[in-house]
Amino acid sequence: MRLLITGASGFIGRHLCQLALDHGHEVVGTYLSRDELAATAELGGRVRWEPLDLQDDSRAGKLVEEVRPEGVFHLAGQAYASRAWEKPIDTFRTNVEGTVRLYEALRRHPPREGTFLASSASAYGAVTQIPTPEETPLNPINPYGVSKACQDMLSFQYALNYGLRIVRGRLFITTGPGKTGDALNDFAQRIVALEALGKPGQLRVGNLATRRDISDVRDATRAIWKVFESGRSDQPVNIGAGVSVSVASIAQSLVDLARVPLTLAPDRTLFRATDEPEIRADISRLRALGFSPAYPLERTVADALAFWRNAAGRSPSGPAG
Repeated sequence: MRLLITGASGFIGRHLCQLALDHGHEVVGTYLSRDELAATAELGGRVRWEPLDLQDDSRAGKLVEEVRPEGVFHLAGQAYASRAWEKPIDTFRTNVEGTVRLYEALRRHPPREGTFLASSASAYGAVTQIPTPEETPLNPINPYGVSKACQDMLSFQYALNYGLRIVRGRLFITTGPGKTGDALNDFAQRIVALEALGKPGQLRVGNLATRRDISDVRDATRAIWKVFESGRSDQPVNIGAGVSVSVASIAQSLVDLARVPLTLAPDRTLFRATDEPEIRADISRLRALGFSPAYPLERTVADALAFWRNAAGRSPSGPAG
């Protein structure tokens, strides 16, 4: 099958490319800027890389016209809640208008096997039911969540009105070795920097009281594939672990693995303007598709710390990990 994976140069995208290649599929992956391709070396040149700016009026149409994909995974977008607060207009142009541009192109050339949209648990926002089922109304509480809710609803609308097969996976927190911009890997990088000093120190942290549903990217990509194969356009599917853990426990697990004595030091500058107390997915629908998580969080934590230690050891200016 010829696959088009938008945002393939991103963290989840690279893992999804690898999974698709392992299944023997042809992969065309998109990137926004060429410096993103530095992280794709492990794919060994087996992906055909194409530039795609979702704010470009014509690029998505030209790419779909040229590639004629048989399956599409739409992962590209502005993926950071903090950046959405700073640049809400840019976020909406990319995530919402960009998705319309892609879907208009897919209307002209419908992929035989359909399209997967990477939606987000951020679209739920303020919820009272924990764990959260897919029937929960979407009440996002930040600009990023609003943009993902728009993507989600656009997907349903295009499937309903134009007969496209578009399935939606609402991803809860996905992490793993090498991700940037999330609590686990931020903590791990700070610990590696503190280890390099070789003396006791403090790990600066934000709000530790929240609880989060966290999946290893190696599980999440298998779940994405399962939804793509078996999901229904009228039924979004939560992609998560189905359990929640405190951010405090993650930070403490990393501190326990540190090579120097460390203590946790809350820093108000690292707190978000709004923060849901608990996020946890009801994954009954995902389990019904035959999926179950395989990577315990303890392994993800240890693997993330090992990744950043190795990265520091490879860096000419970094300490040997």
